[in-house]
Amino acid sequence: MDAHLRGAAELGGDEAGLAGELGATFDHVAIAGRRIRDMLPLWRDTLGGRFVVGADNPAVGWRAVRLELSGVWCLELIEPLPGSAFLDSFLRSRPEGGMHHLTFLVDDVRAAFERFAAHGYEPFGADQEWFQMFVHPRRSGGVLLQLMRRQAAQGRADRLGMTVEDVLAGRGYRGTGVSSP
Repeated sequence: MDAHLRGAAELGGDEAGLAGELGATFDHVAIAGRRIRDMLPLWRDTLGGRFVVGADNPAVGWRAVRLELSGVWCLELIEPLPGSAFLDSFLRSRPEGGMHHLTFLVDDVRAAFERFAAHGYEPFGADQEWFQMFVHPRRSGGVLLQLMRRQAAQGRADRLGMTVEDVLAGRGYRGTGVSSP
């Protein structure tokens, strides 16, 4: 099991169904808001989340901070980057923010896509590298489900070289240099 998944549940056996067939393991819950700074008092300061890593994705338009809770890297706080339309419809329908997606890791995203399609879940968003895919909330009980390739999702903790303030200042991995609001 990956180091950042200490204590995370691995799905397996007959009771695991499709997830067991794919060897899926839980990775994280992403919570979206207009400002990561506004989410930190609850998730870091009150509930004890410990900063692990953070990054910008300028191509899509989001900034993320990963937190560890009870020894498991399980929470991702995301906000839109300035000028990005990413999260616009989500935040229009939920001005206070909320759970954006739930992520499981699999070894073979293409196989996951085919299996989910065969079960009628209408997966979408697979890229040419088969890094990730999604199941729309209308097909998954109101939750955006992300399945991501295990090797590509491992990330790395660099607590000595990066702080949450670095990320919010736009100096995380792939940082844009633009500070969070």
